[in-house]
Amino acid sequence: MKDGLARETLAAQALGMIDDATGAVTPSIHPSTIYERSPDGSYKSGLTYTRADNPTYDHAERLLATLEGGVACMVFASGMAAATPIFQSLLPGDHVLVSRILYWGVRKWLAEFAIAWGLDVEFVDTTDLVQVSAAIRPGRTRLLWVETPANPMWDVTDIAAVTQIARAANVRVAVDSTAASPVLTRPIEFGADLVVHSATKYLNGHSDVLAGAVVTARVDPFWERIRSWRRSAGAMLGPFEAWLLQRGMRTLFVRVRRSSETALAIARHFDRHPALKAVLYPGLPSHPGYEVARRQMVGGFSGMLSIRVADSEADAMAVAGGVRVFKRAVSLGGVESLIEHRRSTEGPSSPVPDDLLRLSIGLEHADDLIADLDAALEQVAKAGASRGPLSEPEPTTSPGSGIAAAVGAAIERSVMPSIIARGGSLRIMSVEGGVVTLEASGSPGAVVPASSHIEALVRTAVPQVTDVKFVWPGMPSATMGPGDLTERVRQILHAEVNPAVAAHGGRVSLVDVTDGRVRIRMEGGCQGCSLAEVTIRQGIEQILRARIPEIAGVIDTTDHSAGTHPFFAPGKR
Repeated sequence: MKDGLARETLAAQALGMIDDATGAVTPSIHPSTIYERSPDGSYKSGLTYTRADNPTYDHAERLLATLEGGVACMVFASGMAAATPIFQSLLPGDHVLVSRILYWGVRKWLAEFAIAWGLDVEFVDTTDLVQVSAAIRPGRTRLLWVETPANPMWDVTDIAAVTQIARAANVRVAVDSTAASPVLTRPIEFGADLVVHSATKYLNGHSDVLAGAVVTARVDPFWERIRSWRRSAGAMLGPFEAWLLQRGMRTLFVRVRRSSETALAIARHFDRHPALKAVLYPGLPSHPGYEVARRQMVGGFSGMLSIRVADSEADAMAVAGGVRVFKRAVSLGGVESLIEHRRSTEGPSSPVPDDLLRLSIGLEHADDLIADLDAALEQVAKAGASRGPLSEPEPTTSPGSGIAAAVGAAIERSVMPSIIARGGSLRIMSVEGGVVTLEASGSPGAVVPASSHIEALVRTAVPQVTDVKFVWPGMPSATMGPGDLTERVRQILHAEVNPAVAAHGGRVSLVDVTDGRVRIRMEGGCQGCSLAEVTIRQGIEQILRARIPEIAGVIDTTDHSAGTHPFFAPGKR
């Protein structure tokens, strides 16, 4: 293709590449997993194995890199497969800042795996430039992960501003631009180093491909580390899926612009609707990120918006249950419009209000979608009127001193999402003489490995704090003498561990202690939990070995397959 053509043209013609052998206009699929060597043992094509190379991937990658204004692209087996290697290419101990509001799957993965592998993860409001600047630790912060607009509250981060802050501290910036797509925003033009997409969404656009992609502003050792991870881990897209992806991108501009126009019409119609608390959409002047969105989103504000139903979670669920045109399903960015109650999908670590419904606007007629949602809201409003007026909630105030309030705000903002997602919880017990005492409950594996990070965070955010102590519910740990090892272990489990895990319906029983090896069994809510190993290895074992140096290790004897009531039930994913 000739240089200077519009991106719409390049997308519609898939870069205009014609097959040399056949003259085919449609790109070919190459399903082969292997390539023949020449007699001298070399690969004349440069291709060795489909886990590393495939011409079908190349076409989709070149197209997306061109649309994003990057120099290279890699496609992956899913959006999560694209996001996680960026974090996995860092090193243990590296500090990363992550948008507090972001796709729940990334937040959950960070809590369950990245922290366990040694990354120091801190959640920050990336729309607050002062907070971003204050959170960066020179020499330690290696990555700032921004999602904008941020799913599902649609907060808008000023990419140019946060990138300038990060670059001054040599911090790499990755932007999840799934909701915007390269049609509306090209983060590399604003200074981002990496752009991430769940290509399942707008890039493919037909709800029939699972895929992810990363585009880079430059090829450097970090990019090659991500490439090596993809090859070694096998997080590759199948050739047919890669072909469908490039086919989907040929209609990308038409689809995104149409869905954005319709979303704006819907947002304007329902703005200030009496049955709603709020309409969350960056294209509304009332949205706090409106001015930033106007600067960095060109041609629309995305097809994604959320509404907050006026009265309760039950009413929000009733609205979702009352629609007929919208489809009740997860995901976004397809040709069909979707509605979803996010809180019930995201689970206990979600910062999303329980009255929020997320809408993905497709290609249907705007009038049909508006009428459908109007009818569902009217039904709920009538039902609410028949119940009579709701009682006013009792006014609440923050308990404790100003220092306690500041400590609570810092913890809630920056660490609680990961603590909750790992099966734990924290509350302020007291603040006396600059010493903050925090009570932990739930999984010890959620709190123990993060305790030093929490202390550093609190002391940095609230300079009046001189020390942070952690206690567990129930009786204090007995002072242990050199007596029977089994009895000492049993006392610690009774005094410190079980009062904590009881908060999530679990219990830990001692089986025996032999040659310094403690054998335990988990019961109740812990038994079938996916975080059981984290609870044991990063929580219970650390507590026991800190109290009793003679312990050589902790062995789990639980029959986890028999668990029927895990704290994180399968429905929470």
